[in-house]
Parts: sequence; C-alpha cells; structure tokens
Amino acid sequence: METITHKHIDLTYLKQLSNGSNEFINEMITVFMEQTPIEISNLEKYLEAKDWKSLRAIAHKMKPSFSFMGMKELDSLIKLIEEYASNETNLDQLPEMIARTKNICNEAIKELEIEQKSFL
Repeated sequence: METITHKHIDLTYLKQLSNGSNEFINEMITVFMEQTPIEISNLEKYLEAKDWKSLRAIAHKMKPSFSFMGMKELDSLIKLIEEYASNETNLDQLPEMIARTKNICNEAIKELEIEQKSFL
C-alpha cells in the first residue's frame, strides 16, 4: 500500500455545502470519480484533434468539480488550459498541462476512494 504524502483534495468546502449530509458528500465524490476520467480522456482527445473549442469547453466544465474537491493547485491550471485553448495561444504547453492535470486527478481519485469510506 503506497502512502500519500501530499494531499490534492480538501473536502472543507464540500462539507460546508453538504449541511452535514454524508449522502450528499458521498454522491459528489462518486460523480467526481466517475466523470473526471471521462473528461480527462476528452481533454486528451480534443488536444490530439487540435479541437480547441471543445477542449476549452471541457476545461470550463471541469472547474467547479475541482473547487468542490478543494483541488486548489488545479484551479489555476485548468483556467490556463481553458484560456490557452480559447485564445489558441501557448498551445505547445497544453500537452504537459493536461498530463499534469491527469496525474493530479488520478492521485486525487485514490485519495477520494479512501475519504469516501468515512461518508458511507
């Protein structure tokens, strides 16, 4: 079992939103864990296709879920991805930025799987 030294998630905001409802927290975590890999895959697909408009739309769609999960390091990163795709600037930086987003999301999902047990 690997130990997670750096946490990517902070569920403080989600707990505030939930008004003490573990069911709500559990549902939001489940949706994040199901939707995020699909959205990451779409980011990669649109990057490959150089479909900047769709890439921007997916990045925009992902922003709230990062906020809900307290993933502050991805807040600015996903905004930059959205901005670069929208303006079609710094496109050479997008592959690395999307790869970083994917890695952080994968680690966050592992953290959420552990956290979720306390809300069941």
